[in-house]
Amino acid sequence: MPIIVKKKKGESKDDVIGRFRRLSIEEDISEEIKKRTAYSKPSEERYAKKKIILWRKKCRRRAKKRNA
Repeated sequence: MPIIVKKKKGESKDDVIGRFRRLSIEEDISEEIKKRTAYSKPSEERYAKKKIILWRKKCRRRAKKRNA
């Protein structure tokens, strides 16, 4: 989805650029560009998914310990 940033009344160019930057960071546009431009091997993708799953499990274990 395209990001459209319009200048509001009394807003400087720097403010508009900053707002655009924040929106692009929230949408992870730079990450998406990196993913699409560079080839990643299927094994690297599997490894990354596995790493995320392990990280989530670790966080859940920590949360259980705090609540218990």
